[in-house]
Amino acid sequence: MAFIAVIAALGACAAEIATPPDLDALLVDEAVAGAARWVEPLTVPPPRITTEDLVANGQHWRLVTPRGPVHVWIPQGYKRKRAETIIYVHGYYTNVDTAWRDHFLAQQFANAGINAVFIACEAPAGGTEAVKWPQLVPLLDAVEKGIAKRLPRRRIVALGHSGAYRTLKPWLAEPLLDTVVLLDAAYGELESYRDWVLGGKKRRLINVGDGTKANTDRLHATLPSFVLDGFPSIEDELPGEARRAKVVYIRSRMGHFPLVTGGEAIPMILRTLRAKKLLDVPLADLLASDE
Repeated sequence: MAFIAVIAALGACAAEIATPPDLDALLVDEAVAGAARWVEPLTVPPPRITTEDLVANGQHWRLVTPRGPVHVWIPQGYKRKRAETIIYVHGYYTNVDTAWRDHFLAQQFANAGINAVFIACEAPAGGTEAVKWPQLVPLLDAVEKGIAKRLPRRRIVALGHSGAYRTLKPWLAEPLLDTVVLLDAAYGELESYRDWVLGGKKRRLINVGDGTKANTDRLHATLPSFVLDGFPSIEDELPGEARRAKVVYIRSRMGHFPLVTGGEAIPMILRTLRAKKLLDVPLADLLASDE
């Protein structure tokens, strides 16, 4: 009986070996197994860039000088070799600490997205106060000493609002000055700005007239300019012609103070400077991140 059981077992094994596999079934099984192994890669969107992050990732100093406080902000990714130095001068009825905080200057500088050192210095808060920095070079020297870094002096940009014209006017005699931006600051002898910008091949003047349109219209009537009747939307931003033009004149309807407190005009203008970009994010997206 044991012999018969062995023979039966061998016969069963031979039957299994002789039976060919079901190839169709195998192919189906392989296809199913392959589908199970293949996982579509997930598309992870890049992290959203916010103004808050840009400001936090930069470096900020508040310097105490004999001529008043000076704020300095440098964005992440800054490289001195191809950078600008941009100096912001506030207008009347404020001081640099209040303007830095309440006008959100660091946020506005960050939203420009350009390779630059940003400086905000003290200036007169009214007509009876003396100009704090009548010369440009001592201000630059004080900043270099305070932050222990050399500033780029390849291109110096001066940006001033309203009563800042009293600080900017004497700076026109400085050979380092490359670009002047007047934010509703066309007061006094406007011919000096015309003579200055026409006196150097690479000099630029960006003039925003709002409450001062009577003065700015008169100036640009005798000065070849790229003229914009109002600021474009933040989605459109300023056109490429504004970046290339030697003289830009914007006939603003934003209002005298919203030009510097609204968060749109300053970064939009800064983006027209001939500065290297550090990020390529639309201004509208950055401003939406603040909401």
